[in-house]
Amino acid sequence: MFLIDDILLAPISGFSFILGQIQKIADQELNDESVIKHQLLELEMRRELNEVSDEEHREIEAELFSRLRVIKERQQESLSQIHTAQSSSIVVETNFDDEEFWNHGEN
Repeated sequence: MFLIDDILLAPISGFSFILGQIQKIADQELNDESVIKHQLLELEMRRELNEVSDEEHREIEAELFSRLRVIKERQQESLSQIHTAQSSSIVVETNFDDEEFWNHGEN
């Protein structure tokens, strides 16, 4: 019974795997600032070779910098979520008994 289910569901699970891989690659492309930096360098080279007008250069550059800012903001959000009050608290351990410490001055 399970073998038949596996055979029948194989195309669906294979398609699901492919979609997952495409999503992973797209996420990397959208969230990787090195890709955008590479695109900025390429844009600058194209402008120097007169393949792109100054106006097109400004528009594309503004879009790329905007995408770069969004990535930086996401990274800052991630860092702020990781850094919580609990993760930054300090625990001090002592080797003496609390009662002995507090009662020491009474003797």
